[in-house]
Amino acid sequence: MEGQFYLLWVSILLGIFYLFYRLLFFRTTFFQLNRIYLLSALFLSLTIPMLDISTFFELSKVDVWTVTLAPANEGQVTATLHDSMGWLSFIYWIGVVTQAILLVIKFCAISRQLKLPAGDSAFSFWRTKVINPELSNYKVVEAHENVHVRQLHTLDLLIVELIRLFFWFNPLIYCYQRSLKLVHEYLADAYAVKLVGSKKEYAMMLFLRNFHVDPSLVNSLNNPSLLKSRVKMLDRKRSSPYHFIKYGFTFPLIAIMLVLCSSSTSYFNPDEYVQKASFPGGQEAFGRMLMKSLSGVSEKNGQVVLSFTVEADGRITDEKIVKGLDELSNDAVLRAVKQSTKWYPAQQNGRKVRSAYQINVNFSADNQ
Repeated sequence: MEGQFYLLWVSILLGIFYLFYRLLFFRTTFFQLNRIYLLSALFLSLTIPMLDISTFFELSKVDVWTVTLAPANEGQVTATLHDSMGWLSFIYWIGVVTQAILLVIKFCAISRQLKLPAGDSAFSFWRTKVINPELSNYKVVEAHENVHVRQLHTLDLLIVELIRLFFWFNPLIYCYQRSLKLVHEYLADAYAVKLVGSKKEYAMMLFLRNFHVDPSLVNSLNNPSLLKSRVKMLDRKRSSPYHFIKYGFTFPLIAIMLVLCSSSTSYFNPDEYVQKASFPGGQEAFGRMLMKSLSGVSEKNGQVVLSFTVEADGRITDEKIVKGLDELSNDAVLRAVKQSTKWYPAQQNGRKVRSAYQINVNFSADNQ
């Protein structure tokens, strides 16, 4: 469960940061700042859900987990932990393995291409450039690839590939990859166009190149999928200095994300909770208590979902029906939980803290 919530929160943060980028920075000509922002967004999305700053804000500690109470034969009720991993977890790891295999294939393809004659190719990988010296505008092409090499653009793409291993299901990773590639080309184009002296002449050179598909991990002058955006950026006027102010808005955004994640996902750290909240006698005792209170209550088939909080002193508070069956069943479940004895509260680093529960009570008319 914790791993699933972590993946969920990372995906949410990736979406928020990327939406912020598209709205505020995508059309600016501050290419290095945009590169830094995209890489920082990836890093922060991965780390923020693991951080806990709640102690600085005195936020309530909440340990959320679900217990399902399923009726057995002859009206007996047993308590079992709700397991949501199952086949979804299996599919997830199959995807991770598949992405790892594809990444190895990409490296093999690049290795083979680096050994082949340059031909009409013009690309770079890490600190290696592959350029045919007989190409027209060789110096311009070389200057373009030199920018990729000097600024370690390959490292950015490798970082995205590694993240994509574990977030292959999230289409936003591909958006980050494409945006970083665009920023890399903007940076290289801005430098190379100075040698040509004319933006129109440089754009024409790009159009006249023979396009082909390069491995996604290399930086290439020839990338037809990015050509339209690159030419548009060449024609764009340089962003005015006041646009720098917009980058300052990222700091309150990060602060908000820290507070939200800290208040709901602090349990990602395995050392956060030394002991989870528990009913005296354990789940079996809790199930027997509910069996005694709820036996014969309902003649309907269905489920009542109840949430409540176990306070630091073991009291039950904030009882709420999340999903009801009928008034009689709902009241019976509420009354049973309210009247239960005090729980043993959760403990974090030796300190008693609040925790939240969600109980699923399944009623079956056949067993009443």
